[in-house]
Amino acid sequence: MSQVSITEAAKMAGVSRATIYNDINAGTLSFETGSKDKKMINVAELQRVYKTLKSPDTIDDSKDVEKRQERQSSDSNGAGGQYAVLQERLEAEKKRVEHLEEMLKKEQEERKRERETAKQFEEYMKEQLANQGDSIKNFTRLLEDQRGSKSNDDQSDLKETVLALKKELEDQKEEQRKKEEARREALKKRQEMEKQRKEQEEAEKSKGIFKKLFG
Repeated sequence: MSQVSITEAAKMAGVSRATIYNDINAGTLSFETGSKDKKMINVAELQRVYKTLKSPDTIDDSKDVEKRQERQSSDSNGAGGQYAVLQERLEAEKKRVEHLEEMLKKEQEERKRERETAKQFEEYMKEQLANQGDSIKNFTRLLEDQRGSKSNDDQSDLKETVLALKKELEDQKEEQRKKEEARREALKKRQEMEKQRKEQEEAEKSKGIFKKLFG
């Protein structure tokens, strides 16, 4: 290869095309006109001016190495970016799981307290009913014991007393029933409100995670 183009000459000399043109215009570097009036530089002339030259094969090999390095760097950056995104998603998912576990734990504790309260109320009601039953039995026995010795008026008074006591006990039962019904209704409303609050928190949490991951 005795002659090369301006571009090839610049690569072989390790300078820019502008330097080649400047040296040509200054008369430092001579050239010949090739086909289509294209400037061509003799390799010997190029070596005379710039001394050490690079062979075309070396230039091509160097370019190939640079391209491979660029591709490797690009692949590495791409893989690193994907890893970072996956890592961020994993961390977000871990936080979401921890949040759900915490909510579940609170829910279980709340259910446990409700069961304990219901059990205590049930035991209290049983105790009250047992006491009321004992009172009725005592008054009934007292009435039977005194039937033979009391006058009709006394027996009538005792009967009225027992009936009044029974009515009072029935009123107490009804009051306890209404209180229990009101307690259950309040508990149901509180559970519904708590459920809505948790659903809203979960929706806001998911929205924040989605926005963080995908903008």
